[in-house]
Amino acid sequence: MQSTLGLATERPDMLQRFFKPITGGSSLFDMHESEWKPWRAVFNKGFQNDYVSSLVPGMIKETTIYTQTMEKMARSGNMCYLDTLTLRFMIDMIGKTILDTSFGTQTGYNVLADSMLSQIQWHQTNPRNNPFGYFNPARWYMHWWNGQKMDAYIGAELDKRYREMLADPANTRPKAIIDLVLQASPGLSSSKLNTLDANFRSFAIRQIRLFLFVGHDSSSSAICYSFYLLSKDPRAYELLCREHDGVFGPDPLAAPSQLEKNPHLINALPYTLAVIKETLRMFPPAAGIRQGKRGVSISDKKGNICPTDETILLTIHVELHRSQQNWVRPDEFIPERWLVEPGHELYPLKGAWRPFEHGPRNCVAQSLVLTELRIVLACVVRRFNIQPAYEEWDALHLRKGLKEFRGERVYQVEEGAAHPVERYPCTIAQETDFKQDDPVGQLRAKADVTKALSNTKTLHAWSLYARQMRV
Repeated sequence: MQSTLGLATERPDMLQRFFKPITGGSSLFDMHESEWKPWRAVFNKGFQNDYVSSLVPGMIKETTIYTQTMEKMARSGNMCYLDTLTLRFMIDMIGKTILDTSFGTQTGYNVLADSMLSQIQWHQTNPRNNPFGYFNPARWYMHWWNGQKMDAYIGAELDKRYREMLADPANTRPKAIIDLVLQASPGLSSSKLNTLDANFRSFAIRQIRLFLFVGHDSSSSAICYSFYLLSKDPRAYELLCREHDGVFGPDPLAAPSQLEKNPHLINALPYTLAVIKETLRMFPPAAGIRQGKRGVSISDKKGNICPTDETILLTIHVELHRSQQNWVRPDEFIPERWLVEPGHELYPLKGAWRPFEHGPRNCVAQSLVLTELRIVLACVVRRFNIQPAYEEWDALHLRKGLKEFRGERVYQVEEGAAHPVERYPCTIAQETDFKQDDPVGQLRAKADVTKALSNTKTLHAWSLYARQMRV
């Protein structure tokens, strides 16, 4: 769809109505093309690779708290909800990135973070399921109340950072995404305004709300599904651990400090990135949407012409990513498809993978997201064994009807982004405990990996490269 230039940059009007409870009004995500272009250029600066690398120490700090929470869950031995834990973790992560602020949501309450989480819960993403839900006065009130609290928190933070920028004309302070927004303020360059322009302040609040939402919601889902797919595939899990051993050494606790000292080590993890890409292929957290235009048509694979006049075009990623027309063995978890050479049967078809969408309105934060996900896997995978606990959950919640979709118990449901059903009930064990409990399974997995490594030149090359990159 985005290959048709006329449709590449325009978003439907209905998106602004849909996202208003989340963002408070027009945002970078749903602006019309003429408004969107200059602001996309501003935000592009904040997601360049060098800038993202400078954010790694803050990401490590929040990831450390996440692993501490997992340690507590492992010691308790109780079933927990991984998606809930991870949502609070990722909202802390994006808070550090956007505002350079530690929300503390993983360990307590934060007005901004918890108001956003509440807003998502009250947001009616699919009115077809309950058409009368729109008229629920409690929903209207909670949208208003949460919005007031978010606007007050972000507004105060903007005012504080603006005063700091005025007092630092040399621009020597550490920078966060909020600073990129403020640098575009009409009064900053001339120093004529001691306070933010009211219209600009309102606009900036909406952008921060947008980044807070998109920066935590989809990433949480991707993390949960990464752990799920690795729990089902001991061979992929072991290959991932071996890559981490080669880059960071055999001690899993050493990875965070090494990444802090040398953030570019994240680029020495090709198999980790392949696991993430394959997870996003099998369980994409969102879809793509564009506004049709008069005089612009698209064609299907059979050459049929479809006018787009007054239509909304929706790209359903989960269907595109599981189509046999686009993928070999589409329902199998095969990270190696992202590592083979062009011409190989597994090599991805151009344009068939689009969790971040394509074209000029693709996800501006793609590099940030992929960096965050690699850090999480590097710091967590070797330390904890996370297993789904849906049988235990089902025993506690007796319900009739189907419990699977396409043979998958951990199917996706719409809750902001697409998340694992029932918030992914799971058990967490520290990896040392897991190895003692299942030595035969571990030995078999290691044998499989040894065989794979001996037969795969590419994997051998990764191992050599990882040793060269190790610090």
